[in-house]
Amino acid sequence: MSGNALAFRCLLVLLSIMQLSCSALIKETAKAPANWQEIMQHRKQIVSWKIQGKLGIQTEDNGGSLELFWNQQADTYQIRMIAPMGQGAVFIKGSGQRVYVKTADGKEQYSNDAEALLASDLGVSIPLAGLRDWLRGLPARGQPILVQRWDDKGQLVKLVQGNWQIEMSAYRKVAGHTLPHNFYFGRDDRPELSIHLVVRHWDLTGGTIDPERQAHRDEPRKVNLEIISPEKQIRS
Repeated sequence: MSGNALAFRCLLVLLSIMQLSCSALIKETAKAPANWQEIMQHRKQIVSWKIQGKLGIQTEDNGGSLELFWNQQADTYQIRMIAPMGQGAVFIKGSGQRVYVKTADGKEQYSNDAEALLASDLGVSIPLAGLRDWLRGLPARGQPILVQRWDDKGQLVKLVQGNWQIEMSAYRKVAGHTLPHNFYFGRDDRPELSIHLVVRHWDLTGGTIDPERQAHRDEPRKVNLEIISPEKQIRS
């Protein structure tokens, strides 16, 4: 095992211990706060944003960290994930159409399941379908809620949806909204998979919409994906 891989595994262990410690200290309840519907409507008004953060992924055989840049503009988004030390980059584009994937070797795929395509092409499952809502501290649309927990301040801290276990914490004020900055994602059917996301910066400039207009945007969306190799990115 290389020094970098060992260091990353140690970091994940430390993050997991910190996550467990924080969970043990937070008082959780399955009873929704009295103003939960109001909170959800307020957060649904956020339709455009930019975030910068750090994504850590650990599987049974591999682990690594990526710089994450997410630009959401209504129903269209662009995601850029960059590995350290020039090891590569992944670019994802979504525009509400059926799923399209283009790999570095020019191979093209079409599907209605973005998560399955990422798992096939990148070797890791990332819950893109739910992330748009989970990032805003909301349950994902169109997915049954099996578990839902709030802390003593009325902030959503745990969800189980679509085989994913989601934990969110470090809520802070962002342009009139209180949003989570730390996330953990795991699956019962893949106990070796661990995903941590730390959002370093939220930008909601021009990113809210009138609630009546938002009502027309609440249907689950499909995703277009385009994965570009570092070499192709340099040539462009």
